[in-house]
Amino acid sequence: MEIKATLQKPYEEKDRLDFIIEQNHKNGYEIKETETALEAWGFTAEEIAEQEKQAHKADLVAQLDAIDLKTIRALRAIQAGQGTQADTDKLAELEAKAAQIREELKEL
Repeated sequence: MEIKATLQKPYEEKDRLDFIIEQNHKNGYEIKETETALEAWGFTAEEIAEQEKQAHKADLVAQLDAIDLKTIRALRAIQAGQGTQADTDKLAELEAKAAQIREELKEL
């Protein structure tokens, strides 16, 4: 995190409230009070990029989990000897999607 804005002491109560409203409520920055100022702390561009990357990874893993759930019925039918060509086709389609997602995960 880095300091995004400061309000140096001494300041009026109205200035303090305006600073908090602007920096915390509107911009989402964390407010810290020091002996000399109020500071608004926010994430760096690198930290934001890393958070977005982690969120994207989590989304991809969730997509893989959803694909796993979709394969269960077809796999059971095939395992029981009652699988149809539609089951086999569905598994191939799902595996192709899963392979794409796994490849994207490797790149992250």
